Amino acid sequence: MEDAEHLYGVLGLEPGASREQVERAYRFSLELYGEDTLATYSLLDPTELEDMRSRIREAYQLLSDPERRQAYDQGHGFAPPEIPVVPFPETPEAGAEDVELPEVLTGPDLKRIREARGVSLRHMANVTKIGTRFLEYIEDDRFGFLPAPVYLRGFLHEYARMVSLDPRRVAEAYMKRLPSRS
Repeated sequence: MEDAEHLYGVLGLEPGASREQVERAYRFSLELYGEDTLATYSLLDPTELEDMRSRIREAYQLLSDPERRQAYDQGHGFAPPEIPVVPFPETPEAGAEDVELPEVLTGPDLKRIREARGVSLRHMANVTKIGTRFLEYIEDDRFGFLPAPVYLRGFLHEYARMVSLDPRRVAEAYMKRLPSRS
């Protein structure tokens, strides 16, 4: 299935869902899109209904098989459920010594560091709860689309933690480049 909606979304789940949650969501979804369900009777024609049930079965078959699910998660940038949600060190300075931060830090600099650490934008967004579009705006230096400085500073702190850099230094080095917002 190669649509815009990922298999977790078909079942109404988040990528870190447990096996039991997958089971419950599958049963609920099949019941919701059942043959004689009143709620969908007037909304979907029989072909659409069967297509939806087929997508639900496909999602369940893949997500209930641990090996196939792991391959799917890796291919789509999702953290597997067995891995702890927070993959960065507890101390903000850990790992900071192996990357020399410039005095002024650009979005492309951050992107290079993130990619070198093997962290996908999707995974970063899932863990930090920062919208992917804001992470992209930071990496693309799209200053006009960035949030207010107080929020941006928080986003930069979380970004830095995800790639094991000193949050304070990253925020200061990036924010030096911001145009004045008078």
